[in-house]
Amino acid sequence: MNENRITHLEKQWAVFKYEVLEKDPATYQKIRTLLKNKTDPDESMFLELIQHAKQQPIHKGHQQTALEHVWGYFKRICTPQEKTKFENELRLWLNNDIELIEIKQSLYSLALKYQVTYLLESSYFDQVKF
Repeated sequence: MNENRITHLEKQWAVFKYEVLEKDPATYQKIRTLLKNKTDPDESMFLELIQHAKQQPIHKGHQQTALEHVWGYFKRICTPQEKTKFENELRLWLNNDIELIEIKQSLYSLALKYQVTYLLESSYFDQVKF
């Protein structure tokens, strides 16, 4: 496989990474392992794994893991108020007092504010982009 194909797969992975993590951390790890093969990664397996992850049922613990990974992009650059807001929203969501989309909207707003292109180009925020 040539370098352009590997680059293509890695770009696709950047788009789906947090969506996969949110649904199925085990598949997330399988894809990471698959992409370590820089000479001939299995593209069809890559696509199958992404589809498999997308079809998994919702699991709050997996969603929390993804939220915390995404939050990691902001925790060193955000204001104290933004940190407090995230922590409060996370607590409210864990207690079923707000919906997941509300936290994602806040994280998306931070991605816009801080111009985190990697996240803005991700499918993770597809349902909250406005």
